[in-house]
Amino acid sequence: MRIFWQLIYRYHVFLIFIGLEVLAFALLVRNNNYQRAVALHSANRITGELYARRTAISEYLRLQSINEELAKENADLRNQSGDAFQKLGDQIYIFEDTLYLRRYSFMPARVVNNSINRVNNYITIDKGSASGIRKEMGVIFGESAVGIVKDVSEHFASIMPLINNNFALGIKLKRSGAFGRVIWTGEDPTLARVIEVPRYANPSRGDTVVTSGYSSYFPEGMNVGVIENYKIPEGEDFYEIDIRLTTAFHELSYVQVIQDFLNEEQRELELRSQQDEEQ
Repeated sequence: MRIFWQLIYRYHVFLIFIGLEVLAFALLVRNNNYQRAVALHSANRITGELYARRTAISEYLRLQSINEELAKENADLRNQSGDAFQKLGDQIYIFEDTLYLRRYSFMPARVVNNSINRVNNYITIDKGSASGIRKEMGVIFGESAVGIVKDVSEHFASIMPLINNNFALGIKLKRSGAFGRVIWTGEDPTLARVIEVPRYANPSRGDTVVTSGYSSYFPEGMNVGVIENYKIPEGEDFYEIDIRLTTAFHELSYVQVIQDFLNEEQRELELRSQQDEEQ
């Protein structure tokens, strides 16, 4: 307390000067309309800027919750869209009727870890078996394929993405309908290679590559990439096609996990057919 009074005594002249300046300014503003208007305008502008900055900071801090809400809304919309249903016939035209059978369900999940600079990259999401996540479920971002669920714990799951040397995905060229497989060459996380595309496919730069729908991982028509270059190696009958992947793996923050309700039925049927042929 003694130090406080010593500081006041030492700077009392300066403090008195400041006090008189404030008093003079207050009297000037109070007794002159023009100065009062200018002061009010300046105060309002400063206050407005402070409020705007506070709002911007508040919105920035809420970005995660906003993204979570948007991811959930996108999943809900996709669950109600035609992508989630399989058509059973052509004689009925009511969407809610038995003409359509729900085949897919989409669950939003947040990316908590992601690698893009390894030979075998992996992505970790914050949903696991407690949320209904199972191995070999497909994972998408928007309208583009990301990868498949590889391993699952109670609250997390690891995703094997397209940019993993051990992953191959059945695809087709959207324009011609020719089938092939997409693999990653282990170099650029924005590029991949399509193989086993036959000569008659007649690809072109800019053509879209999409999922074939033959696997149980993804619905048909999910974007995979866009053709940049292609060639038929000497002595071969199939194209090698370089594509630019449509999924920006370095920007992933939220994804959607696909549950295929008919997956087990399809696999059991295919397994029985294979066993019958072997007998």
